[in-house]
Amino acid sequence: MGRAFLARGRWIFEPSRRRGRRRELQWRGSHSPDDGDYCIVEAGESGPAHLVEVLGADDRPEWDDAAVASQFRLRTRFPRDAEAEAARLHAPRDAERRGRLDLRSGVVFTIDPEDARDHDDALSCEAREHGRHEVGIHIADVSHYVALGSALDREAELRGTSCYLPGAVVPMLPHRLSSDLCSLLPDQDRLALTVLVELDAQGALHGVRFAETLIRSRARLEYGQVQRALDGESGVAREVHRALMALRSLARALRARRRAAGALDLDVPESKAWVDERGTPIRIERREHLESHELIEEFMLLANRLVGHEGARRSSGLLYRVHEPPSPRKLAELDATLKALGLPRLGPRPEPAGSLQALLRTPLDPAHRRLLHRLVLRSLTRARYLDRDLGHFGLAAREYCHFTSPIRRYPDLHNHRRVREWIRGQRSAAWDPIQLAERAERVSAAEQIATEAEREATRVKGLRYLEARLGERASGIITGLISPGFFVELEEAPVEGFVRPSLYLDDFFTLDELGVRLTGRRTRRRFTLGDTIHVTIARVDVPARECDLAIEGPQRRRRRERGRT
Repeated sequence: MGRAFLARGRWIFEPSRRRGRRRELQWRGSHSPDDGDYCIVEAGESGPAHLVEVLGADDRPEWDDAAVASQFRLRTRFPRDAEAEAARLHAPRDAERRGRLDLRSGVVFTIDPEDARDHDDALSCEAREHGRHEVGIHIADVSHYVALGSALDREAELRGTSCYLPGAVVPMLPHRLSSDLCSLLPDQDRLALTVLVELDAQGALHGVRFAETLIRSRARLEYGQVQRALDGESGVAREVHRALMALRSLARALRARRRAAGALDLDVPESKAWVDERGTPIRIERREHLESHELIEEFMLLANRLVGHEGARRSSGLLYRVHEPPSPRKLAELDATLKALGLPRLGPRPEPAGSLQALLRTPLDPAHRRLLHRLVLRSLTRARYLDRDLGHFGLAAREYCHFTSPIRRYPDLHNHRRVREWIRGQRSAAWDPIQLAERAERVSAAEQIATEAEREATRVKGLRYLEARLGERASGIITGLISPGFFVELEEAPVEGFVRPSLYLDDFFTLDELGVRLTGRRTRRRFTLGDTIHVTIARVDVPARECDLAIEGPQRRRRRERGRT
């Protein structure tokens, strides 16, 4: 991506973010840019750049999501055959209802973010004898609509996952499915695959069954609304409130059991950019983690574990979600960093899970808690999909898979097909180990690309938000250091900028071996990871994804330049 401009009668392409060199710009057809427009091009090692797409001027925020989608080569248009397949699909009729367990009379509801665009999971809870409850974890039956090998299936696998940008979503499935037929909308008959579990008050499992079901959601709830209900405020129907209170008790018990088994309790808030209809950012915030989030998480984790256990028992060709333990070297680096920062350390534990778990429970102020949890996260390996089970370190679980989000993740759709085979007593179709391993690699790569695109899109909106605040003072936390300076995440709006201290202080700064502290050679002034610092928003360049922050200090003395005579 870069800027097109006219110079001496020739069109020139200048790459953004200081990558590459200027090239002559060529194109075919009538889609010419205006002088100063940002564009996507194809360019080899030499020769001209060839215009692919005109994004528009950099002062038009409505282009931001399209620019990020193009930068990461996201598939924003569905092939005609996939769209045609989606158009032929319809809501459940008598033939689709037949043979399914009818749960439409139950108190079923969804809980999602307020801006959710699809709803692929719902819950229900009914009292049973001996103080137990039967919890229904209802997941949209996407595999009913998306046949293996169909045009929809091929495109879904290529995309691997939905990508959620601040102003739009690049869905894995066409909107006809993702936000309509498959989405568990209130007061609509919907097909589901359901995990029915019987739990006692301590969270112990006393029975599980899998079923093809027909459900009807009573309510579309959002996290804040559910939290208010859990806190005693009104706002939901009485029967829904009763179910929520029972689910909260069970979720707390499940969470306690996971922690006792060694699961890590990481809390690294995500940044959320809210935009208006023109793409202009209204606010940038850290998403608060509520008990209502934990309620949903526990039952989704439970369903994923139960599907994984059953799939392993049947050797049915699941895609597993694996998370390997951190290496001893990474843990040693983490401990050294914690020591240098004066933060609580890992301690002499016989195994890493216990050490990390104890560390994460250390009480700290919010800023240092975020820093500590980020440092722990950086020391961990990246979770990925695999054709075999290696365990999930962070969850302290074996035989764990993804099952609960088939609208937006292809591995979940793959695993849904395996569950349907169990229910119907059919032989597993996922028998080719080479094909399964290749699929796991593809969807893992697609997930990483989508994650990076989402972060980039949020950063773009964050920079636009700061662009309107040039010259304003703010406070933030130092989140990273390199030789020229350090990164600061602002407290009020979680956007990151960069400070070059030598520009503002009459000194030369060196970085220590651990990369956690910059020290001035003359003044001994120190800037340390986790420090709170006051800054001024000095420069914002949205296309280059750059934000410079200034600090106060004596002006740097300029040396007289000696010219040659």
